[in-house]
Amino acid sequence: MAGVAELRKLIDDRQIERGIIGGLPVPEPLRPLLPGGLSRQRATAITGGIGSLSLAMSLAAAGTDHGGWVAVVGIPHWGVVAAQELGVAAERTVLVPEPGPRWAAVVSALADGMRMVVTRPTAPLTQRMRMRLQTRVRQANCVLLVLDDQWSDAAVRLSTTRPRWHGIYPNGRGRLTRRALTIHAAPRSGRPAIKTVWLPNGRGQIAEIAPTQLVQSWWSGTWGRWNQIRLKIEDAGPDGWVTDQQGPDGIDRRTYHRHDTQALRQVQEVIDEFDYLPWRDSTSMSQRPAHRAPSAAATARARP
Repeated sequence: MAGVAELRKLIDDRQIERGIIGGLPVPEPLRPLLPGGLSRQRATAITGGIGSLSLAMSLAAAGTDHGGWVAVVGIPHWGVVAAQELGVAAERTVLVPEPGPRWAAVVSALADGMRMVVTRPTAPLTQRMRMRLQTRVRQANCVLLVLDDQWSDAAVRLSTTRPRWHGIYPNGRGRLTRRALTIHAAPRSGRPAIKTVWLPNGRGQIAEIAPTQLVQSWWSGTWGRWNQIRLKIEDAGPDGWVTDQQGPDGIDRRTYHRHDTQALRQVQEVIDEFDYLPWRDSTSMSQRPAHRAPSAAATARARP
């Protein structure tokens, strides 16, 4: 009997993974926010905000896994290429950018043949109409993902805050390569959760942000109205190298680089710009897991 139970559990786990039963799986970086996956019982709502459409695309990727289909209704600026980079199969995506006043009827009809419907309401809905639509989608075993601030009875409400693009140096050079985005999850029942991810990362995908380890840090003296400037270089493992500049204007500038030489170059440019200030190596005063020798390239112009 134990063997039968183990086999049944293995089958159930596989079906959950493929989205056949239970909640529809979500990308690995989002699982702490949606541990049970996307609910089939109630809609999942994404409130407006920078990055909300990218979040919807990353969640829609599960809809086209293993031969599934996704319908996108009432979102005329849905980017097919951007969605494809986030894992949504373009050949199994149905686009209805302008559903007109019968938006609810269109969503209801599409739910029959789709694993997921991603939509933004284009017509007013009463509470009764909303409940009727959710019942229809649930009966079709379809996930409803709604981009709407007013969908109050959702299984979970997701919101995006603090978008921060990386790749531009303080001197204006460089190019935007990735965006850190903080995502909040407020479930209907349960504790709220929050997580910051790359959305997108350097390859246009959603990804975890690797933890960093301090390599070297410098502090400047003060001069006139200038505040103290603090510089750090951190090793972010697969995410490359990070330079963090705090001050002199109260702004924290955090930039990711592919190579340590790029990080050292940026630090050197700051030290050169403020070479009239006394600089000192502050690594030994910092909390760090391991010490590395100061870089000659980065400290060549530093003041004692």
